Amino acid sequence: MFEEVEVEAHVYPTEDIEKVKIAMLNLVADLEFDAFDKGDYIILTGKTKSKKALQRLYELFRGQAILDTARMILEEGTFGEEIIFKVHKQVAYAGKVNFNEESPLGPITIIIRSKNPYKLIKWLAPRTKDGVPIE
Repeated sequence: MFEEVEVEAHVYPTEDIEKVKIAMLNLVADLEFDAFDKGDYIILTGKTKSKKALQRLYELFRGQAILDTARMILEEGTFGEEIIFKVHKQVAYAGKVNFNEESPLGPITIIIRSKNPYKLIKWLAPRTKDGVPIE
């Protein structure tokens, strides 16, 4: 359903890079990390092609009852064969999803590459009726 998932965040001197990795892994499984020092901050990226990569987001969207919001955000963030969206870094560290990216430490950006992004969205965040998936 997808070819690759990439996750990226800026890590500032006041942050613990290991905690940012945990925040990313709380959203996307099996990430392989790279870090790039930009002087004032580090760009931390994680990539995976694991079939289990999106299982955590699948579970979080349902567990938090945010399927409709997630679908809207994913659809708005679809550009060709990429779905790009941002989530709150500190909330991700706590094991939750919050699409409010406003944070002094910046968001986590998630990029999902898929040949059929709308089919992926239908699986990840289907339409609902009274909170129950209908697709």
